[in-house]
Amino acid sequence: MDKIRWGLLGAGNLLERWMKGFRQVEEAEIAAIASRTPETARRMADRFGIGDALSYEEILKRDDIDIMYIPVPHPAHKELAIRAMEAGFPVLVEKPAAVSAAEWAEMERCAREHGVFLMEAVWTRFFPLMEQVLRVIRAGELGDVRHVQASFAYRVPDSYRGRVIDPEQAGGALLDVGVYGLHFVKFIFGKMPERLLSLASVDTDDLHLQVDEQNVVIGQYDNGALFTVSSAIRTEMPDTAWIYGTKGSIRMPVFWKPTSAVISCGAGERRIESPVPQRFCGVEDEGYQYEIRHVNDCLRRGLTESPLLTHEMTRDVLKLCDELRAQWGLVYPFERK
Repeated sequence: MDKIRWGLLGAGNLLERWMKGFRQVEEAEIAAIASRTPETARRMADRFGIGDALSYEEILKRDDIDIMYIPVPHPAHKELAIRAMEAGFPVLVEKPAAVSAAEWAEMERCAREHGVFLMEAVWTRFFPLMEQVLRVIRAGELGDVRHVQASFAYRVPDSYRGRVIDPEQAGGALLDVGVYGLHFVKFIFGKMPERLLSLASVDTDDLHLQVDEQNVVIGQYDNGALFTVSSAIRTEMPDTAWIYGTKGSIRMPVFWKPTSAVISCGAGERRIESPVPQRFCGVEDEGYQYEIRHVNDCLRRGLTESPLLTHEMTRDVLKLCDELRAQWGLVYPFERK
C-alpha cells in the first residue's frame, strides 16, 4: 500500500480533535465522509477539506477506501461496524466499541467471517509513554504491582443537554470515560479481576440523570493485587493514575493521553517526558496520530487484529462494564425494547 485511504463512517463532534491527529500522518488520506444526513456530511467535508460527502449507502459501495473509522454515538457502533465489515472494509470503531459484550461478540464474529481488521479506538495504548511505563514494570523496577488507582472525571455544566447525559445514547460516566480506567488496569495487570465491587450515583444530582453520574470500582486479582477506578460526568477530579509496586511507584498525570510520568524507586525519582510531535503550526494534535499510525501499520502487515489492543482486551473490558451496570441496575431504554 502507498497511502492508506480512510473513509469516515460518521461525522460526530470527535472529528474536530481526531482530524488534528490525522493531519500529522503523512502516509494516509481521507477519501470520503458519510453521515445520516447529507447536510452534516457536507458541512464536515467542507470543514476538513474532504472531497466527497456521501450517505452511508454510497460510501459502503466505494472501492477506493482501505478502512472505515466510526466516530458516532455508542449505540450505533455495532450496526455501522457490521455493515462496513460485511461490505469488506476493515474497521476502527470509537470506544467503547459496543454497548455490551454481546454486541462486541457479534462484531468479532463478523470480522472473522469476512477476514477483516477490527479494533476499538482506545488511543491511550498507543502513546509512546504508555509503552515506556510498561517496560519499566516488565523490567521489575517497581517489584510486584500491588495496586493501581485511576480517575477520569469532569463536570458537565448545568445547561448541558448532550449525548453524555442521554440514556438513549448510552450516556453516563462508565461508557464515556470509565472505560479508559478499565482498559488502563487491563494494560497493567493483563488479566481479569477475580472480584469486582462498585457503587454508582444515579438520579442523585440536581439534573436527575438516569445514567451513572459518578462511580467507583474496586477490583481484586487472584494474587491479592487491587485496583480502584473512578469516573464521573458531574464531579471534577484529577485525571491521574498511580501504579504502586513493592519497590516503587509511578504517577501519570492525564493517564488517558499520557505524555509524562514520575517514577519513584527507593530514594530516587525520575521523570520521563514524551511530548506529542506536531508537523503544522496551529494544528495541535493531542496524540491521535499514534493510534492512526498503528492502524496503518496493521493494515500494511495484513493483520486482522491489533497485537497491542486485542479483541480479547475489548471483550474483557465490556464484560466488566456489563457486570458493573448489573450491580447498579442500570439498563438503557433501548435495551428494554
